[in-house]
Amino acid sequence: MRKYLLVFSIISLILLPQARAQDAEDGQSSSGMIDIESDRLDVDTQKGVAVFTGDAKAVQRDIVVQCEMLTLKFDDASKKVNTLIAEKDVNIRWQDKEATCDRAVYRLDEESLDLAGNVLVTRGEERLSGQRVTVDMKTNRQSVEGRGGRVKIRVHNENESGILKWEK
Repeated sequence: MRKYLLVFSIISLILLPQARAQDAEDGQSSSGMIDIESDRLDVDTQKGVAVFTGDAKAVQRDIVVQCEMLTLKFDDASKKVNTLIAEKDVNIRWQDKEATCDRAVYRLDEESLDLAGNVLVTRGEERLSGQRVTVDMKTNRQSVEGRGGRVKIRVHNENESGILKWEK
């Protein structure tokens, strides 16, 4: 039971910065609630790791992460989640965007997101693809690498494109 309470505490912190930003925009108080489901959960408190395997799905407000394996790593001292790793058939949906890739790593303390392996980000008809997309949310900078392939992007030029907007 204690193990599950620790996991619940960890999970509730995963996307808290995202929720706070959204709540501030909506004028609502921060809920911090996240729902995670999977076929299996393994927790290693010695290593500070919780691993959800088998059709894992994490939902908070308008953010949905689906993958085969979702790993949460937490800081030894604070017991707060500092890294979230989604692997195998990763699909992330938020606002009006969707991203697919082989692996996604979100570092909460650095406010950075790395999408790797066959990355495709879509927003309506707009598309961005490459082998790696790195997003620094603190500076609002993005980097896309082709790694042997080409970086491809399709955007509307009639009005402001939102494919490259990564808001907290």
